[in-house]
Amino acid sequence: MKSYIFSFAFLLLGFLSTAQTTKNVFFIGNSYTSVNNLPFLISQMATSVGNELTYESHVPGGSTFQQHANNPEVLQTINEGIWDYVVLQQQSQMPAFPNATSTLSYAQELATTIKEANPCGNAMFYMTWGRKYGDSVNCANGVSYLCTYEGMDDKLYERYMQMTDENEAVVSPVGKVWRTIREAFPDIELYQADDSHPSYTGSMAAAYTFHTAIYKTDPTLITFNGALTSTVAQQLKQIVKEVVFDELDQWKLDVNDVTSQFAYSLNNATVSFVNQTENATQFFWDFGDGNTSTNENPVHTYLNNGTYTVQLITDVCTSPVAKIIEIETLSTDLPELVELKLYPNPTTNVLFINDLNFDNYAVFDVNGKKIPLSSSRENGYIQFDTQSLPIGMYLLKVTLQNQSKVYRFIKK
Repeated sequence: MKSYIFSFAFLLLGFLSTAQTTKNVFFIGNSYTSVNNLPFLISQMATSVGNELTYESHVPGGSTFQQHANNPEVLQTINEGIWDYVVLQQQSQMPAFPNATSTLSYAQELATTIKEANPCGNAMFYMTWGRKYGDSVNCANGVSYLCTYEGMDDKLYERYMQMTDENEAVVSPVGKVWRTIREAFPDIELYQADDSHPSYTGSMAAAYTFHTAIYKTDPTLITFNGALTSTVAQQLKQIVKEVVFDELDQWKLDVNDVTSQFAYSLNNATVSFVNQTENATQFFWDFGDGNTSTNENPVHTYLNNGTYTVQLITDVCTSPVAKIIEIETLSTDLPELVELKLYPNPTTNVLFINDLNFDNYAVFDVNGKKIPLSSSRENGYIQFDTQSLPIGMYLLKVTLQNQSKVYRFIKK
């Protein structure tokens, strides 16, 4: 059994060590995507560094999430189930409106459809940008924050991050890249004459952002500059590196970039995990504290407070899905003036601790597996029968007045 577990784990980790160079992406949006043929620019960048992008697009001008969600052609393409990412770009103004109910609800509907149809894929939101001088029409209608680029851009950022978080999706932060370019290089023109749509340079900045989000590689290594001068291309790539590649976690490109899927429930320091990856038959869980499992739906108890990154790899998808779990229920110290005596240590057949009327006590191996040891209380001590334990290190966790501490002992 052990040989199977380790061979499966190393097989999967071996797959992970080899970067996947081909990505299948379906772009759903409107003219911000179609202008300058953004998907084609991304594919040229991919080719320049040995990657490959295969893609389809549905990007009629002015289209909304609601229209996409009710379009049979769009749904049929999503349901092909071959997509690593489905890019979602809302109509350029709507996410910034005070009432974003439609945007948020249809974003959820599309993201759910994407995940159900593509077990190794995810929704990638296309964070767009504020208009060059703000949204004059809606400013005139009394929405004051839309009167400036900064106000509109701030709201777009807020809403796209909200959609990303609520749907456990990822985001290509083009708007954030544009804002950084505007501040660092104000002479670079990102807009067309309408002060809304991207210029060629603006689309190139978006393409560098998307390539970095999709492949998670350093954009400064891209050799495709298109019609840009080498100076401008390098300026754009350097900003994308700093904003996106150096901050992948900010855009959920590590935690939420799902290939396998799972849910969990937390009960104090004990976490119950449920695999949600369809058609998976093999599982490798990394609980983030040095412990692993190959069960489909494991239960794991953490011995210490902390923030843990839990990853699941399955035979359906060889890239891990990760989620952050915070354990805050365990105190790091026993009540003051309490001193635990644990002896003999190392031990052979028996281990004693002084009986302080503990609320709970338990022994674990170094992998976090609870060991059912027989114990008895006598003359102010708790006695553990360690005779059957294999030689090695073990952990004794004691809890008193809702405070816990872990002690190490050795069986020799």
